[in-house]
Amino acid sequence: MNLTDRLAAELLRRGDVPYEHAKLMTAAQMISLYECHHNIRRAEGGNDHFTNLEHMLRSAHRERTRKIDVPAIAKNKRVRTRHLAHLERMRAKETKGT
Repeated sequence: MNLTDRLAAELLRRGDVPYEHAKLMTAAQMISLYECHHNIRRAEGGNDHFTNLEHMLRSAHRERTRKIDVPAIAKNKRVRTRHLAHLERMRAKETKGT
């Protein structure tokens, strides 16, 4: 049994695709329905190691990315930028006082 068939079988076990539909597909078609989601976002230091990845249906992954991940990444960048600016102001005050 090759790796493609084994992966397709594991994805079928997730239950996202009805068995009757999967019987009409090839293993490659089954696999093409999925994308990998990073549990720890790459923008926040996550990596591509298999322990950080989760298979999601392509449509669900794109929706999660659009509605949850992109806004969260943008907020984290805004907070980080404000925090760094605050630290700079505090350092400037310290140097003026000495």
